[in-house]
Amino acid sequence: MRALIIIIVIAALHGLPQNLYAQGGIGHTLEKIEVRGNEKTRAELIRRVLPIEQGTPLREGDLERCTEVLERLSLFRTVLVNANPGSNKGQAILVVYVQEKRFGGLGLSLEYTELNGFGLSADAHHANLNGTGKVMGAAYTLGERLKRWGFQYTDPLVLKSNQSFHLQVSGSSADRDLYRSSDANVRGRYDLERIGGSLGLGHPSPQRAFRLIFKYAFEAIQVGAFEKPTVLTNGGLFANEIESEIGREALSYVTLELHKQPTTIWGQKPGFNFGARLDISTKAIGSVSNFIRLRTELYRHIQLYPNHMLSLGGRGGLIWGTPPFYERFYLDGENQLRGVDRRDIGPEGGTQFFMAEALYHLRIKPLGSAYAFAEAGGLRRPIPH
Repeated sequence: MRALIIIIVIAALHGLPQNLYAQGGIGHTLEKIEVRGNEKTRAELIRRVLPIEQGTPLREGDLERCTEVLERLSLFRTVLVNANPGSNKGQAILVVYVQEKRFGGLGLSLEYTELNGFGLSADAHHANLNGTGKVMGAAYTLGERLKRWGFQYTDPLVLKSNQSFHLQVSGSSADRDLYRSSDANVRGRYDLERIGGSLGLGHPSPQRAFRLIFKYAFEAIQVGAFEKPTVLTNGGLFANEIESEIGREALSYVTLELHKQPTTIWGQKPGFNFGARLDISTKAIGSVSNFIRLRTELYRHIQLYPNHMLSLGGRGGLIWGTPPFYERFYLDGENQLRGVDRRDIGPEGGTQFFMAEALYHLRIKPLGSAYAFAEAGGLRRPIPH
């Protein structure tokens, strides 16, 4: 009977989870890395992004760090990392199991916004080109007041290095108002056309939660079809600025982006999101004007109870120098305050802006989600006398 009990205990220990195998293999030398479950993603890509290598000892927290890194690639639905006994004493085998997401997609939507009216949008993307994690996508929008197209390409580990490569080309043509009014003659209008692209290099690889990206961007800007409004504010300064910009000009800048790479959709998991972007535009690199623009955002996501999430945070920005009117901050589009009509706050734009937000998210399975929110925001722009 005693022998039978010993056999049962040994068999049970062999099947226990990794944290009871030598404390997750901590201190054991990594004999090899096995990748399982990947049908399209190359095992080489998975091994390269891991923060540990074959022949090195496993440390406290390595399994958790490996899981976080693979989740940041946004290629997998499920990631499991385990340490199993190796072929010799003091060795361990790292087993990585992944369940892959769909790597491509097509989208078609009919939408309406106060800024652009009705529109039809289509997009297509491939998120794991040739099984190497490369992302390629294209999008097109045709609307009443906006036409836009774009192409992007990202290589997370270009030329087998720890650098990421980013390429983006886009163009748009927009019909814009100067002020809010039901009378077209009162509000005034202009057309704004943009076409250009950017090249970027990022560091480090997905092994870190924060990523720094350096970009160079160039755009050709065309302002036309200007109609002066009959109601002027600030002595007509805004209308005069737009009128003086009629024609074609070049805008170029270098950008530094620092952001925390989320492992899930915004606000779906406790933690925080952070992003900062610094744009430097100067006539020395062929730009129309000299200015520096800083934009930041910080949000904290707090899980109060299961399926209850509270997100607190905000965004802000500063501009130094003399940017053209179309590069200032506006509470339109992505900066729109929910529940506030477009152009109600700072229609001339500003060189300083802030937004604060509290968002309560309740997930109701299987129906969907319910939200409650509170927002505050504003713009400031010194007016020359």
